Amino acid sequence: QRVTQSEAGLGVEHLWSEGASLRTEVVIGGHPILTVVHGNRYWTVDAITGEGLSVTRHPRAVEASKKKGRPFGDEAARIVAQGGEFIRNETLGGEASCKLYKLTDDRGRQEVCVQEKLDLPVFLRNWDRSSNREAVTRYVNWIQDIKIGGAFFDPDPRFKLKTLTYEAFLKAAQDGSLGATPVLYPHMLHGERDS
Repeated sequence: QRVTQSEAGLGVEHLWSEGASLRTEVVIGGHPILTVVHGNRYWTVDAITGEGLSVTRHPRAVEASKKKGRPFGDEAARIVAQGGEFIRNETLGGEASCKLYKLTDDRGRQEVCVQEKLDLPVFLRNWDRSSNREAVTRYVNWIQDIKIGGAFFDPDPRFKLKTLTYEAFLKAAQDGSLGATPVLYPHMLHGERDS
């Protein structure tokens, strides 16, 4: 579970993964949005309307998933890869501590604190320079070693999914014909782009 607080409000996400497969649920404007990434497919569905998209992922996203494993909770590695650095150890309470990493660039500032023993993020702070806004994300309830069946990463067959190739998705995004279901976790669809 991941909780994000910003000027826009409070967001709560539930995330599951097995290897590179991802399933998330988040409520946006009262609509539960389900996102599933499995193999070369990316699904996003509004669970109230039962409508959504099934899109072929860009090959660079599929390749990155194979190399990376768990598709979330890798903020420290991403920050370091972009030039960020270790700042200090922080005490979380009791004997728990985390390693704080920080990246400051033209876009703003990102900080992540990672539990030392488990190498899992505890919190992430993002400050956007252009809007002068900050968002704080806290990871809650890391639970490991749950066996998840493959069907968990398949959308319910009752959903009405519009199936698109990656190229058709880009075209529909440009002409505004995608519909209202949001595309969350875009790096899982497009892959990391060069900045």
